[in-house]
Amino acid sequence: MATEPFLLNQLRPLGKGGAALTQAAASIALAQGQPQTIVDVLHGRAFRYYEEGLRQYLAIRTGSTERAEHYLAKLRAFVAKTASDSLIKAPGIRARLYRAARGYIRNASRPLKPPSRERLEALPWRALPSAHRSASPLNGLRFDLNGEESELLELRFARELGVEELAFVYGKTAVEMKSRLDAAMADAKDVLREHGVRDADRFGRIIIEAFALEERPRTRDRDHDGIEPLPIGTIVGGRYSIEARVGLGAFGDVYRAKDTEVPGHVVALKLLHQAAHSKSAKQASLRELRLIASVFHPSIVQFKDHGWFEERLWFVMPWYDGETLQSRLQREPLSREEALKIFQPLARALAAMHAAGVRHQDVKPENIFLARIPGFGGDEVTPVLLDLGVAATEAEMVVAGTPTYFAPEVAAQFASVDQKPPVTNKADIFALALSLRNALEPETQADVAAGAVDTFIEERSHETPRAPTRHALKYLTPSFDRWLNRDAAVRPTADELAEELSVLALPEVRRERIKTILRWTIPLALALLGASGAAVTVFYQQAEIEREEANRARLAASGLRQDLADTREIAERLELRYEQSRLTRTELAKRLARTDGKVAELRSELKEEERRLIRTRDKLVQNRQEKVEVEQHLAETERDLSETERRLTVTLQKLSTEEDTTRRLGRQLKREEDRKLELQAELAALEVRLSAEAAKTEELQSAVARAVAARSRAELEMEFLQEELEALRIRNLPREPEPGPANKDKPNGDSAPGS
Repeated sequence: MATEPFLLNQLRPLGKGGAALTQAAASIALAQGQPQTIVDVLHGRAFRYYEEGLRQYLAIRTGSTERAEHYLAKLRAFVAKTASDSLIKAPGIRARLYRAARGYIRNASRPLKPPSRERLEALPWRALPSAHRSASPLNGLRFDLNGEESELLELRFARELGVEELAFVYGKTAVEMKSRLDAAMADAKDVLREHGVRDADRFGRIIIEAFALEERPRTRDRDHDGIEPLPIGTIVGGRYSIEARVGLGAFGDVYRAKDTEVPGHVVALKLLHQAAHSKSAKQASLRELRLIASVFHPSIVQFKDHGWFEERLWFVMPWYDGETLQSRLQREPLSREEALKIFQPLARALAAMHAAGVRHQDVKPENIFLARIPGFGGDEVTPVLLDLGVAATEAEMVVAGTPTYFAPEVAAQFASVDQKPPVTNKADIFALALSLRNALEPETQADVAAGAVDTFIEERSHETPRAPTRHALKYLTPSFDRWLNRDAAVRPTADELAEELSVLALPEVRRERIKTILRWTIPLALALLGASGAAVTVFYQQAEIEREEANRARLAASGLRQDLADTREIAERLELRYEQSRLTRTELAKRLARTDGKVAELRSELKEEERRLIRTRDKLVQNRQEKVEVEQHLAETERDLSETERRLTVTLQKLSTEEDTTRRLGRQLKREEDRKLELQAELAALEVRLSAEAAKTEELQSAVARAVAARSRAELEMEFLQEELEALRIRNLPREPEPGPANKDKPNGDSAPGS
């Protein structure tokens, strides 16, 4: 086995297939330091990386998930006993694993017959990724192609083997495998065209989905690379007594532990699987742990203690009651109100981490815990970020086959991308926004179909998930386009995201704003209506006053004319008196002068009154025009008010209906609360009774599970023993010598273990 550490410049362009695993292994090897090398990493973790794909391949080729588990056990033993140098040499670990798996099926003393269509149809095929997609093309690839073509396409696309790897698995030349692959692909395209698929770009993706089974759920008693769970009662750090293993992850196990120094105090203790062999690796882990511990936020899990157990890092966290967001989403999606209450604190928690120079690296629903803290928030949950960067790196997530929440720039680090963008804190923003989208629409959550991790990483490096598609969430599309943007620079910071998440409550805010506007607008509209009527009244009063002034002016002018007529009559009488009395010319001239002056004054006053009358007439005409305009405006106002009253009536009716509904729901809620109290009392009584039986039940269930598992293993081993006995019996029968050359179908000696 190679002893020198792996260096990045030793990497060669591998193209699609194995590149992600190799680069991830290199990253882990460099992080761990001596004596950890890339050979060690690949040997220790490659089987887990390919395990799901191998299990599905064996299940489809044998038509039985039980047989697949049996052959997987043999493959584990094969990897454990094979030297690292032999496993890693070209064409690589994956090719050797699938060659071994194929050898178990085809090169046994009694090769398995191809499974019937009935057995294939009974397998747990993966559910369709979306409701509008038809299963018809997938079933055509699964059942209409012959077995050889089906297997070849499965290995090439669903299991991601390259042509060189296929040549090694089949024991053929690369040229021959390329020819056979082209022929199988042509037949597959014909089948897909018969089912209405004509888009050549989708062929590869459809073939992956055609050979994808449902992933096997993780079991609580499953080992991780030979790491056994800690026995009950184990003391860790000289203080914490293990009570039970409560969580099992890809990178570490979580235990419920009792703090022996604080009576009645229970903590959560996480123990990582991967040992830190070097002093530098330990110091790096402790530096990161202390850096994370320096960040305080209610939604960031607090580390209380840490240490090393058999070279593996452990750390202690508070014990929370509650559930993960992933568990919560299995019941129903989050409402927008719930999502806002959960994700806004998480965004602020990320902002606190980023300000301290810490990136989470693994934000996903499984790492978001919805804690119910007594005395804090009442019935509300407190979201808490778990598994901060100290637990797993992106490279380890690649090896574990769980990159579904990778940002495009993170995926690009492990994909065949020439220009690899830098990874920043914006990768956490992408993961949190994607967790939000999946919380609102869990049915749109992506998965790694058929265990094809490399294909998923390649697609994620170029494409980003879509915004929610439900009608009620369509208004969020611009926000999600920004939060999930392929360009990290377009995404907001954590602080900005926390503010922008208020868009989740936008419909309710708008509804409240409309109610507020109506509460202010309706009285104002009524006031305006009254003011408009008053304005019209004032206008008519002013017009009436102006008409009275015009009449008075006319009367004054008539009086002046009458005065002028009277003056002329006086002049005539004076002339007559002059003639009669024979007044002297001087006296008459004086009187006439006085009379002419008075007449001039009267004429001047008459002209002034005429000018005033003209101005009054002009003003009256202008007032009439304004009256017409006011009457038109008043008519428009009345129409607007009528429409407003109609809308107001409809709104009030809706509000009345909503109030009735609210009162009805309130009464129903009161009844439900009363019933809840009754049920809680009954539940408390049942819990008292069940607690007495819990220990016995758990012990009996464990015994039954062990017995069933032992019986299943015994039956399967009995079946294979019978097959081997039958093969031995056949070999021990005397045979007649056959003329001719030796059997050419004898399998190649190194084609697979167990051949």
